[in-house]
Amino acid sequence: MPRPLLTLLALVVLMMLCGVVCFGQEEPSDRPRIGLCLAGGGARGGAHVGVLKVLEELHVPVDYIAGTSIGSIVGGLYASGMSPAEMDSTLAAIDWFSLFDDSQPRRLINFRRKEEDRLPYFGFEMGIGENGLKMPAGVVAGPKLIFLLRKLTLPVVEIDDFDDLPIPFRAVASNLGNGEIVVLNHGPLADAMRASMAIPGAFTPHEIDGQTLVDGGMLRNLPYDVVKSMGADIIIIVDVGPTLEALDDDPTLTGILGQTVIMTIAANGVESLKQMGDDDVLLVPDLEGIGIESFDHMSEAVDRGLAVANQNLEQLRRLAVSEEEYDAWRASVRGRMGRSEFEIASVRVDSPGRVDPQRVEMQVHSKPSSPLDLEVLADDLSRISRIGEFELVDYSLEPNDDPSTRDLVIKTQDKRWGPNYLRLGLGLEGHLDGNSTFILFLYHRLASINRLGAEWRNQATLGDILSLNTEFYQPMTMNGRFFVAPRLLGSIDERRRWITEDLSENILSRQYQGNLDFGLNMSHWGEMRLGAYHGYYSGSGDNDSLDVDESLGGWRGRLVFDQQDSPYFPRRGWAFFAEGRLARQELGADTEYDKLAVHIQGSATARRTTFFGKIAAGSSFGTELPFYDRFELGGFSRITGLAPGRLFGDDLALLTAGLFVRLASLNPALGGNVYMGLAAEAGQTWRYYENPTLDELVFGGNFFLGVETLLGPVYVGYGVAEGDQNSFYVLLGKTF
Repeated sequence: MPRPLLTLLALVVLMMLCGVVCFGQEEPSDRPRIGLCLAGGGARGGAHVGVLKVLEELHVPVDYIAGTSIGSIVGGLYASGMSPAEMDSTLAAIDWFSLFDDSQPRRLINFRRKEEDRLPYFGFEMGIGENGLKMPAGVVAGPKLIFLLRKLTLPVVEIDDFDDLPIPFRAVASNLGNGEIVVLNHGPLADAMRASMAIPGAFTPHEIDGQTLVDGGMLRNLPYDVVKSMGADIIIIVDVGPTLEALDDDPTLTGILGQTVIMTIAANGVESLKQMGDDDVLLVPDLEGIGIESFDHMSEAVDRGLAVANQNLEQLRRLAVSEEEYDAWRASVRGRMGRSEFEIASVRVDSPGRVDPQRVEMQVHSKPSSPLDLEVLADDLSRISRIGEFELVDYSLEPNDDPSTRDLVIKTQDKRWGPNYLRLGLGLEGHLDGNSTFILFLYHRLASINRLGAEWRNQATLGDILSLNTEFYQPMTMNGRFFVAPRLLGSIDERRRWITEDLSENILSRQYQGNLDFGLNMSHWGEMRLGAYHGYYSGSGDNDSLDVDESLGGWRGRLVFDQQDSPYFPRRGWAFFAEGRLARQELGADTEYDKLAVHIQGSATARRTTFFGKIAAGSSFGTELPFYDRFELGGFSRITGLAPGRLFGDDLALLTAGLFVRLASLNPALGGNVYMGLAAEAGQTWRYYENPTLDELVFGGNFFLGVETLLGPVYVGYGVAEGDQNSFYVLLGKTF
């Protein structure tokens, strides 16, 4: 072939190739690259969504996003391809207060842990180790939050580099180890969001790549420089950061600490704004009245974001592109979202701590070779959490050799302040007649002693009652269904007791006892025990009217079901308690007798009003009960108008029906709800009656104000009973 013809053919081929390449690519746009800088501010961050709505209406494309704290969540979701409308509906549907509460619904908690909250321990748990007391790293570990973030970012779970997201993204956090800012640009998107919003003290730190990370707002609440370094020419800044307010004349400790944090956030925000260029747009919504904790006002914050964006339409409109160009941009962003359904190749448990992995595996119902079911997985994680030894239960979807499937890995993190746990509590009962009882409660539990989950539990009281109760609880199977529990207990107390119907004295009582129980643990439903006991009791009065020294011994049985949502102000659920005792000489008892006590209660709520009922019954089956183990009535909720123990005998009946109304809710930092209630009561104990009848019932009623506080429940009330009996009382914690 002649050289000129060969040259011409080569030029034609080259032009054809050029045409394929050129026409196969979008012409590069000469518009400025637009970055979005989203500040942290808790619930105030709802305004970010409102701004995004206006940007979409105006056809303003976003090329880069950097966010801090709540800004990282809104920014990360938008970067993953979620629309502002979807985001708005998602945020509005979230129960934020439940999300920030690590506790499980009480009715689902393992009975072993549920039983402890019947005593008035404070709501926080400590640990003790070689270096003294150990405290949790934050109030909230956030298992529900991280699960939600993983669910929302599931379509981009396969993306590791944040530059590969539909919109390039950065989350900002603070490194507790060296005090430096950390710009998160890779890894699971949900982890970056969680680390960025780990408010110190409120949320536990989040670990990524060996770094202990907390809220980025401490160092860079407005990550202007971050989004600028990504390549943005023009930056839209949405500042929802908290603002300083005047301190009270007599500020509290929490007020000072909160103001200090806000000062730090506000100061670094001011420094960031100094870097703004002339073409940048600053949006500062009017968020007065919406605090960082006001998550019930998120929808209102969205509206405030809409308002501030509409007030700056001219500045934003100049960043808009044509409808065709915007549609192409939006299609590229929404069209790059990945799959949200995965086939699970295998299910593994990564539990490297104190709890045997087999105990964790037994709680997992998710199956390999099946689609990922988030509802089943959520139940799995919840059941594992109920073991009670984990600070966080989480999961990840790991790649494997088959790109069409993922491995489900369930991960646990032990409580860092365990396995020696400590709790404290207070109990106070005061009556109008001057009688009062004060008790300090102490609790210790050594958990996970062996692979079956044995634990050693010690409970002690100081004050008007001195007592020690120590029990070694040994499950006999890996699922914990059957157990054996040896126990020792002793008590010394001096209280006013009725000797006869007309005589009461201060009685000094001493009791020591050893038990050996075999039992059945019915998960979160309840527990059944059967066992033997042996011990000693002595009691003496001021005027020698009582002098008892007896050996104790016999058989004991106990059956408990507890499905109430609260031990003190139950608004829903029911509970059943039955305990029987057969005192027998062959097991060391000086006095033989039989005793059975049954207690049933339930409650239901309609709006703010809760209706409740209680029934208690007991019998000695014709035997005479000794002084130290008789049935007694009197005191709060047991014929309240009578003094404690005013009625006593060998048989028992008590009926209570009433209601209480939720008047208000306290700030979560102070406690829970405030209630007002009333109840009607009828009861009797029978002594020396051959044929007890209900005709001898004593009727009464009570009115009370109840408050859920951090120190436990507080009751203030007044009770009346037949025979012009009445009592004014104040109670803190346990009712005796």
